[in-house]
Amino acid sequence: MKFAVFSDLHYDIIPDAERRIDEFIASAIRHNVDFMIDLGDFCEPKDENKKLLKKIKDSKIPCFFTIGNHNTDKCSIEKATKFFGIDNSYYSFIWDDVKFIILDANYIKKPNGHLQYYKRNYDKSTDEYPYVPPHEIDWLKKELQDEHIYYIILSHQGLYNDFMKRGISNRKEIQDILINAGENGKNILICMNGHDHGTDYKQINGIHYYTLNSISYIWQGCQEKFSYTKEIHDKYRGLENMILYEESFHVIVTINENHNIMIDGMEGRYQKHSPQDIGMEMYYNGVSIEAKTISAFIPNLKDN
Repeated sequence: MKFAVFSDLHYDIIPDAERRIDEFIASAIRHNVDFMIDLGDFCEPKDENKKLLKKIKDSKIPCFFTIGNHNTDKCSIEKATKFFGIDNSYYSFIWDDVKFIILDANYIKKPNGHLQYYKRNYDKSTDEYPYVPPHEIDWLKKELQDEHIYYIILSHQGLYNDFMKRGISNRKEIQDILINAGENGKNILICMNGHDHGTDYKQINGIHYYTLNSISYIWQGCQEKFSYTKEIHDKYRGLENMILYEESFHVIVTINENHNIMIDGMEGRYQKHSPQDIGMEMYYNGVSIEAKTISAFIPNLKDN
């Protein structure tokens, strides 16, 4: 089994997003993958962006979508799921003997309950976010009941990042559920997420957690560099807060017959200026912001 994964294109707010999705699809075709995975924040779900879905459809490679927090900045979750052609914001699919479970942590826990995150309806002073609600937790437990298959857990926000409020707030609860799946979590091949616009890989209690870098940029928020033409900056107002990568970062993941995982990452560079140029540390939002995606070999501990 082989699949290609990308995250955080943010098509509508950068000037060269068209090139990036074209390069990703070309790489997926070149590597002869079985399917593609988007880990969220692909584009705004609006009619003029249906051309992106057509590009993917024309590749004749299936693509499984994840709803990111910015996919619903301007619309309801129902509009986003309809746009991406998925029945629900959290779901699963099986490929060979591996079940892929896609979580949705775009919920807000409030003192009197929870609600879905959309149109930035989040009060930082009182709310817990991102959050996986109880009904989805119950669904996850049921999805993990078959001990004879393997699992890959996918989410937009991370299941281990404890930097400020980047990671899923009730991640420890989910980690404990994963540890109890199969033989002390050995049925869980890997957990993968996007969202942090950086790269990281950790093993916690025997379970592997991988954060995939953005296909496009780092958010730096400094407003210190006017790196592109005035015309481009006038069109893309947030560009002054970004450091764009030159390469369209993604990974190719191969699972062999023994269920060992090979992640083929990429080495690259920054497009106009680097984090060091504006005095940034190379560790930001709890992850590395090196211009790369991490390569890794992850052995299957259940059968080996």
